[in-house]
Amino acid sequence: MKAVEYLAFVLIGAGLLALIGYLARGFFFSTDVSLVLRIICAVAAVGFILLLGYVGWERYRSAKKEPQEIKEADK
Repeated sequence: MKAVEYLAFVLIGAGLLALIGYLARGFFFSTDVSLVLRIICAVAAVGFILLLGYVGWERYRSAKKEPQEIKEADK
């Protein structure tokens, strides 16, 4: 079952990257925008996606370590 979960995460991530790339192609293939600005935007986008993936992965790992039943404090 875990393999299906990982495959689903990879497919969702790949689909989102493809969608973002498709929507941003007009910006990156435009000759009116300078090359330096396009490179800076691409680096920022890749950094943001990596950070988002890292945060999601860490949240997933910490959720697995939490006990299944959390006891409530006695009143």
